Amino acid sequence: MAETVKILQAPQAGLSDMAKLQDLNVESILENIRQRFEADQIYTYIGSILAAVNPYKTIPNLYDFEVMEAYDKRHIGDLPPHIYAIANDAYYSMWKQTANQCVLISGESGAGKTESTKFILNYLSKMSQASAVETGNDVSVEKCILQSSPILEAFGNAKTVYNNNSSRFGKFIQLAFSSRGVIEGGKVQDYLLEKNRVVGQNPGERNYHIFYALILGAPDEMKQKLGLGAPEKYKYINQSGCIKDPNINDQQIYSDVNEALKDMKLNDEQVSDMFELLGAILHIGNLDFITAGGAQVSSMSVLKQAADLLSVDEYQLANALTEKTRLLRGELISTPLDEHQARDSRDSLAMNLYARCFHWIISRINVRIRTKPTFHSVGVLDIFGFENFEVNRFEQFNINFANEKLQEYFNKHIFSLEQHEYNAEGLDWVDIDWQDNGECLDLIVRKLGLLSLIDEESRFPKGTDGTMLDKLHSNHAKNGFYIKPRVNNSKFGIKHYAGDVFYETTGFLEKNRDTFRDEMLTTIKESRSDFIYDLFEDMQESSQPNAAKKNRKKPTVSSQFQESLHSLMSTLSACNPYFVRCIKPNSTKAPNAFEKTLTLNQLRYSGMLETVKIRRAGFPVRRLFDDFVRRYRPLLGKDTQSSHSQHKCISLLSSYESTNQKWQIGRTKVFLKEDLEIKLERDRAERVETLVTKAKACFKGYRARKAYKATVAKIVFVQKYCRMYRQRRRFLNLKDATITLQRYERGRKARQLFHVMMEERRMEEERKREEQRRRAEEEQRELERLKAEAKLRELEELQAKLEEDARIKAEEEAAKKKREEEERQRVLEKAKAIEAAKRLEEEQAKIRAEEERLKLENELRIRREEEALRLEKEEAERLVEEKRLEEEVRRREEELAYAMQQVMTHFDDSIAQLNSPSDLNLDKYYGDMFEEADQDSEYQDDDPDEDSVSRKSDDLQYWEGYLNMKCGGMVNTWKKRYCVLRDETLMWFRAKQEALKSGWLMKKGGGTSTLSRRNWRKRFFVLKGIELAYYESDSDGAPCKGIINIKQTKDILDSSFGRESSLDIITDKRTYHIVADNADDLSEWFSILMRVKNANEYELKQMQDEDANPKNAIGTLDVAVIDSVVPVHLQTKPNAFAIITAERVFNMSADSPEDMNGWLKALTQYHKGQRTYSKEEILMSGWLTKENTGTISRPGITRKKRYFILTSHSLDIYKSVDLQHKLGAIALNRLCSVTVPDDKMFKEIDYPPELVIMNGNRRSPPSGNPETNRRSSFSFGRKSSISGLATLSRPRSNSRPYVRDYDLPLPTNSPVASPTMRRRKLSWGKKSKIKMDLRTAMFQGGTWKFTIHSRRYSYNLFTPSNDEAWKWTYAIQEVIDSKPPIETPSQILIKELREASLNGYNDEIDKIYKLNPILRNVPYMLKSPLLPLPYGQIMSSNLDKGYTTLQDEAVKIFNVLQGSEQLPDPMPVIQGILQTCQDLKPLQDEVYCQLVKQTTWVKDADNLNNLRNWQILCCMCCTFIPSRSILRYVRFHIKRQVELSPKTQMAAYAGYALEALKRTRTREFVPSRDEIIAILGRRDMNATVFCHGGGSCQISINSSTTAGQVIHTLVKGMNLDSCYNRFSLYEKSGLVEKAIDDRSVVADILAKFESLNAQNDDGNKDSRFRARGLSDRGKPWQLFFKLFCFLDTQSVKPDSIEYSFLFEQAHEEVIRGKFPATDEQLIHLSALRMQFDKGDYVHGDWINDLTEVYPVDRLKVKPKEDNDFGFQQRDRKDTFISGTLRGIGEKTLKRLQKSASDDNILESVYRDDVSATITAIIDKWRTLKGTSAERAQNIYMSFMRSWKYFGSRLFEVECHDGRQAYPKSIWLSVNKSMVAVHKINDPNPLDEFPYEKILSFGAPIPNEYKIIVEGRRSELTFDTTEVFEIAKLMKAYINEIVKKRNMIPA
Repeated sequence: MAETVKILQAPQAGLSDMAKLQDLNVESILENIRQRFEADQIYTYIGSILAAVNPYKTIPNLYDFEVMEAYDKRHIGDLPPHIYAIANDAYYSMWKQTANQCVLISGESGAGKTESTKFILNYLSKMSQASAVETGNDVSVEKCILQSSPILEAFGNAKTVYNNNSSRFGKFIQLAFSSRGVIEGGKVQDYLLEKNRVVGQNPGERNYHIFYALILGAPDEMKQKLGLGAPEKYKYINQSGCIKDPNINDQQIYSDVNEALKDMKLNDEQVSDMFELLGAILHIGNLDFITAGGAQVSSMSVLKQAADLLSVDEYQLANALTEKTRLLRGELISTPLDEHQARDSRDSLAMNLYARCFHWIISRINVRIRTKPTFHSVGVLDIFGFENFEVNRFEQFNINFANEKLQEYFNKHIFSLEQHEYNAEGLDWVDIDWQDNGECLDLIVRKLGLLSLIDEESRFPKGTDGTMLDKLHSNHAKNGFYIKPRVNNSKFGIKHYAGDVFYETTGFLEKNRDTFRDEMLTTIKESRSDFIYDLFEDMQESSQPNAAKKNRKKPTVSSQFQESLHSLMSTLSACNPYFVRCIKPNSTKAPNAFEKTLTLNQLRYSGMLETVKIRRAGFPVRRLFDDFVRRYRPLLGKDTQSSHSQHKCISLLSSYESTNQKWQIGRTKVFLKEDLEIKLERDRAERVETLVTKAKACFKGYRARKAYKATVAKIVFVQKYCRMYRQRRRFLNLKDATITLQRYERGRKARQLFHVMMEERRMEEERKREEQRRRAEEEQRELERLKAEAKLRELEELQAKLEEDARIKAEEEAAKKKREEEERQRVLEKAKAIEAAKRLEEEQAKIRAEEERLKLENELRIRREEEALRLEKEEAERLVEEKRLEEEVRRREEELAYAMQQVMTHFDDSIAQLNSPSDLNLDKYYGDMFEEADQDSEYQDDDPDEDSVSRKSDDLQYWEGYLNMKCGGMVNTWKKRYCVLRDETLMWFRAKQEALKSGWLMKKGGGTSTLSRRNWRKRFFVLKGIELAYYESDSDGAPCKGIINIKQTKDILDSSFGRESSLDIITDKRTYHIVADNADDLSEWFSILMRVKNANEYELKQMQDEDANPKNAIGTLDVAVIDSVVPVHLQTKPNAFAIITAERVFNMSADSPEDMNGWLKALTQYHKGQRTYSKEEILMSGWLTKENTGTISRPGITRKKRYFILTSHSLDIYKSVDLQHKLGAIALNRLCSVTVPDDKMFKEIDYPPELVIMNGNRRSPPSGNPETNRRSSFSFGRKSSISGLATLSRPRSNSRPYVRDYDLPLPTNSPVASPTMRRRKLSWGKKSKIKMDLRTAMFQGGTWKFTIHSRRYSYNLFTPSNDEAWKWTYAIQEVIDSKPPIETPSQILIKELREASLNGYNDEIDKIYKLNPILRNVPYMLKSPLLPLPYGQIMSSNLDKGYTTLQDEAVKIFNVLQGSEQLPDPMPVIQGILQTCQDLKPLQDEVYCQLVKQTTWVKDADNLNNLRNWQILCCMCCTFIPSRSILRYVRFHIKRQVELSPKTQMAAYAGYALEALKRTRTREFVPSRDEIIAILGRRDMNATVFCHGGGSCQISINSSTTAGQVIHTLVKGMNLDSCYNRFSLYEKSGLVEKAIDDRSVVADILAKFESLNAQNDDGNKDSRFRARGLSDRGKPWQLFFKLFCFLDTQSVKPDSIEYSFLFEQAHEEVIRGKFPATDEQLIHLSALRMQFDKGDYVHGDWINDLTEVYPVDRLKVKPKEDNDFGFQQRDRKDTFISGTLRGIGEKTLKRLQKSASDDNILESVYRDDVSATITAIIDKWRTLKGTSAERAQNIYMSFMRSWKYFGSRLFEVECHDGRQAYPKSIWLSVNKSMVAVHKINDPNPLDEFPYEKILSFGAPIPNEYKIIVEGRRSELTFDTTEVFEIAKLMKAYINEIVKKRNMIPA
């Protein structure tokens, strides 16, 4: 504190305010500043302007907190000059002036502007915190604003030759204050970041601080992650020679930045992404290039590090840096860049990455400190100072231009405006001269000024820095502020206010264009990092449609900077400015050093002398009379008599200073010196304090009296209650005692009574027991007597029974004997009778059967006759009914025809009358018809209302009213409908749309009965105004069950989380529970109810006045399809008119002639015959042939020629060019699409598969062998003059003749009479000339088709010109692209979720989910997609798979998701969904959204359906990469679900899906079944890799494992790290193989194998794949590991694994016939191979498969000559070729091949040749007896190595050489050093082409390979199907050469 007081009270050196200098000159000002500088008093006033000298040292205690408090609420001049005084005055001026304030800090680079900015921000933050403490507010905003400084300095400041912390960008920090003085937010605006500093610095300077801080301050883990080492290793920071500076603490900068980033609420992921980008920039700087077929990256390891940090593919990044692509006629053409261009691309990438990252940081700061509408603001401008280096470039030009503008602003406020105001107010004033820089600014910014010329030249494609400089010289050489160098060089100069500056123009245009090639932008946008993508999301590619037009309008850097500078000046002009002039005392940044010359120059060009003069002589304080009186009213005495404000001002000021030296009175204002204002303010403060003290005293007395009275009242109150308490306590004690006595007395009496009652009870019980005893004894005696009597009776009965039984037994025995005898006799008689009856019965049965048969036949006959009669009767009735109906239809058709005739009769006159400007009233024209109106119509409205009258707007764009209508002619009846005409659409409703919304809902609660509150009832709800009524039904007159006033409801809640699609309406008395049918309907109800509840009267009226909703309409009609609208004369409908379209007639009848008149006017304003276009409206027009893709093909009707007009909104269709008959229109929006015409469509339209027609000069290439084609003439009939040629392909001899029938539609303009082409049969006859009547084939020839898809229709459009087709396609697509994107509710909600998640608003996220069921799981079917999908039928081959439209397929997939838990095997469903997404790319995002929806808000996270959906989501994440917005949404959803339900099975699947999204690559095939099983098990899958010899190994892969990763694993596992050659993975099927690119996904290859193997198993497509060379005789596909590049074949050791691979592949080339050797040599090699495989020959051994050891294909063709290399030529034995194909002459062979009907003869000949070859090999094998396998292998490899070009890959190609230097069929050899051309089987090349001389290579068209060689006139062109294999191999060898030259391992 003592030190602070000492500083504030220290004696001032010189004058603290230079306005008080007596001797005004530059020397006195300089001396005053010097004296104060030497006394460490660096601040000096010039009135209210502060001059600050940079001390280049720390002055103790100058900026302590106590100093801040001392300057609080002090006026300028009360204390010594200080930066805090300026900040304090600006802070309190917000209230005093009620206006925004700004502080402008200016000065040269190194003058201390940045530090001054920080001091001002510190002071304002402290003031805000003090106010916040008083008001109890949070102070986090102030901390964030202060913490933004370390971030901005680290990323935007750098060391220069003049300043260790120079700001390389400008910033304007605006702080927003509340009315209480608290900072509530702010905004940082940046200007012109110096991007080129990232890639290069001047000697002695450094890059931006953050790079050094990252390398030197980051922890080791971070540096290891970023791959960073010592700073000396990185070119971008070591090229200037200055890496470390003792005055800069890089470690502390890193720590401060990290702390500040946390305060900005950047999460760890964002910070990590930002540092990864910085690390990537450093690695990009280390990239270098060499020339090898164009620029090539020299170090792939460095590139891989940069690509990994940017999350992009390293190969794609390499291509973007070294190749340039351009679109030429719809094709992308790639051109290699040279080294210089590649380095420019590298630097451009680094600069744009850093600049975008810097802007992102500022945007995040602004988000963190964003402001709300506040009181006022204080802005601080810290912008780059004036710069004049040895070499000044484009950046210095813009910087100095900005300083010129600021100097102009300073001059304007200090000199120009101030003196102008003095003169305008009539003050006694002498103008002060000052240096005006207006002419210098005119030179820069005026029309045809420097900026204008630079921008103009930048927009010229051929503009250069030299042409720009010539234009500047020619236009401004005579300007006094422009300096043209005397020596011709690349510089120009400007005379700035601060001195002359020369600018180097080299690189001006490139920096002004700020080019960033599309290839790099595309690569960056494909980054997996959301952070990287977000940086470039808004940057558009220049190769998009209208690219040329956009490029011309693309703003340049200077124009953008000029625009932002203009915005800054506008902002500053709206503020009250404060100026701080920073001065640099020396150029060496040394403390206590004062260079007079340097300081003097700054004082002169800044106009310091003039500033001192005007501040000394001027009156800087100016106030209006009323404001002055209002401000200083406390100082005015009560005796002031005058009521005029001016007199009051004079009176008050005269009392202070009577000489008028310090004040003057103008016409409207008071003008004061600053010291007088300070005195007035001080006196005012004292006076106000006195008055306030008195007011406080009165108020305190009042409060004390009030408090005393309140205390007395409280005491009396307490006393009263105390007395009451004592009396009540006494009463309660007495009461308790009385109750106690009463209790005891009642107890005593109760006990006495109890004893008496107990004695009586005992005596009664004894009496009852005695009575019971006596009764029991009597009962016992009676029982014994009864028992004795019963026993006696039983004995008597037993004796009687025994006697009776004996008697009965005797009688029964006698009867039995009698019965037996009788029975015997009866049996004998019965047997006789049965025999007779049997005979009789048989005879009767026969008679009955015959009678039954006759009866049945008679009944059947009768039934047949009755049925026949009934059928005849029904047939007669049917015929009568049909005849009656036909008569009725005929009669009504006649009536309709008559009506139509009437309509068309009146058409022309009525239209002319309607459109006549002189008479638009139809009443007179149709008066007679109106007079005949019949009142007895078929429909009468019994209760008409006022709404039946039609209503219209002023411009006839809207019309509504009731009409009687009848659609489709006379058959239908008249119905009354409410019609609305709006937006060129006529809609009709059942009734007027008075309700805001209506529909069926389920209701529970409310109502008038108790039962209604318990049961769910379906009610029809109608919302009218603020009342929601519900009815029993939707019919008219249905009883109303209740009304809810929406305005009076307490709340309306979405309760879908309790019951699906439900909401609650809460009123004061009850709660209504309402359930909708689906979530969409619920959302609409909830939205409209909330709008009504929250709407005011105006908004409610707007809602009620809204137009009718087409969704509720019964029917609609586009006005565009109306042919005519005319009145109709009907007897029953006098006010009738008809609407005629191409398909239907709508009869309408109005209630009055006036209504009909109005409808006719409204409808005919859109009449198509009257449609006129301006030239600007028509984008394109012309004749096209139209075909509706949705109609059934009918001859002569499906295609019609129409006139089309394309406008910016639609494609209009007319019948003729006079535009009188409009047939329709196609409305265009962003979801429409148009297919491009191509040659494939051309052929599909024109020709059948077997027929190619030559039409004019255009000819399609004939199919099949050209030699077998036959030309036959054809004609178009007897009288037709059209003729041409038909090219027919003759079938093979063993196949049946072609027989084809064609039905081709005939064009409408065809002269042929027949509407369709007659069926013609084409047949082959021997040597016959074929004639065909093709009819319409010629008319359809030569047409090009393109298809347009709209919301309602899809049309095929045809034009005979290819150019015309492309013009239409481009024009329509341009209109579609110009339309704004269509957003669905799901997309809008996804954006809201993203905003809420970025800002950390978890409550807002929950609210969004709660209020929007469309985001949550639903149990019902989806009606429409969640995302906007393109219109139209799915085109191309996907139609074969049964697809319809994208919308339908999306709904089908969602329906499948809902029942997925019921599937026993989910594999087919999952693969089906994935295959659909693979075929239909737009559905991928849709399915992702559907899965997210169905896995959101699920009650049981682990239920089967939810887990099944998560499994499908995992499969999607492993297969497809969604678009960026959906990818963010999916990631957010997954993370949120894991947080909500951790430790569940769902969370495990979610984690797996999230990891899969990080590594997923683009796939060509959907996952195989094995891969899906692995995904569902959340594990890796196993794959088998094969190699030579039948070996194989299992590897573990995931869905994103690449072939390169597998190769690395195998090489490491086999200890092949130090091998001499390069390995690769191959796709192999038998002898067919293809090298797999290192970037290919292995799982994708396996999925392709599964598909191909399945097709081979089916057998239906195997031939197709064999024809393409994709399979070998149905053999399974395998992954094969083998050598790819042969870099050094001689150094491989025989005992190594690599040697085995080399041996096997050498033998493989031999058996494929790709090795030049003689037959004897091949036999010898085959024998060595047999010896290696099987050892010594054993008698009986045979070679079962010759293809395993010998090239069998050589046996089929006889070589012309044998060349020897290393072996002597031997004569061939006769036995060797005896009976073989080689013995056949060449002519005989051709004749044999030509005449053979099948391959049996050739096979027989080849079989004999094979047998002879096997015999020769076995003979040679016998001679190798005793040779070991190792020895045989070495001999084999020695022979192979003896060929000079061993290791070359031979490709059999056909050469197209105009010079005919090579044979047609040759070998193209590719090896490590060159490309060579060989004759087939010739070991010596015809030509050699080293890679250094190859300029370019590639395949411009399929199956054609071109090589351009330096020094060769013509290109080398080859036909081959292996173009990709050749290019891949050549590029691999070139990359190896690059690595070898740079000696950097891969």
